[in-house]
Amino acid sequence: MKALKNFYSSLAVVAFLLVFSLTGCNSASNQDKKTNEATADTIRKEVTLSPESQSLLYKFPTPFEVTTMLEKAKAGFIFDITNSPANVTKYTTEKSKALNLGVYSADLSYSATYNRTDETNKFLACTNKLADELGIAGVYDQTILDKIKKFNNKKDSLVALINKVFGQTNDFLSKNNRNQVAVLVAIGGFAEGIYLSASLGEVARDNSKILAVIYTQKDNYEKLMTILAAYNADQNMKPVCDDMAKLKTIWTNFGIESGKKIPIEKAAEVADLAESVRLNIVK
Repeated sequence: MKALKNFYSSLAVVAFLLVFSLTGCNSASNQDKKTNEATADTIRKEVTLSPESQSLLYKFPTPFEVTTMLEKAKAGFIFDITNSPANVTKYTTEKSKALNLGVYSADLSYSATYNRTDETNKFLACTNKLADELGIAGVYDQTILDKIKKFNNKKDSLVALINKVFGQTNDFLSKNNRNQVAVLVAIGGFAEGIYLSASLGEVARDNSKILAVIYTQKDNYEKLMTILAAYNADQNMKPVCDDMAKLKTIWTNFGIESGKKIPIEKAAEVADLAESVRLNIVK
């Protein structure tokens, strides 16, 4: 697969310097274009969720659900299939930051579940940076960071603490009427969890247990799509909603069932689909 080969203290302020030269009009035009691109995905209006959707979002599982099941399925840890920590500086819009906070939260869960200290610290730095820039204050403070680092070699304590942070983050966003950010974080985390599972299922000698992990996520997928229905008319969210809709075929077209192995060719197709959706999030 191509990827194998080759879920926060202050709001960061992005300043744009308008440069004027002899070709002032062209320079200003180019700068305006860059400014527009950087602010195009800023969330300007919140969508009111139905009580049902609000409840689904509040109770949406953390990425640890998937990564813990992967470990129990004896799937391996492959750092190269995670989103590179170096990519964190690429995310400049509120939308991309929220989506990739979800992605890095899943990668953090993945590395913490497998007790990979170095990788956990790298993803911890990424989630802290994005959460800070999103203005998720009072959750990911220095006390929490110190505790997480302290528990690096105590897997159960680390997992419990990070799970608590995820829950507090969702609670903070909900109470501060920032549902869209919470939805985007959930999307990123879910998409990354499916991608990690599909990638590992492609290379496993016996993919039945790993594919069973994907099979169990059908209910969570349907819950997520119920939440996303509220954003069908939001042009900023439409591309993400459309991409997530593509994942439906994973549970309808490939014969994935609990405890059933599928041919490597089919596993590769599932992995490619999951990667194509995930790529539009992390690019």
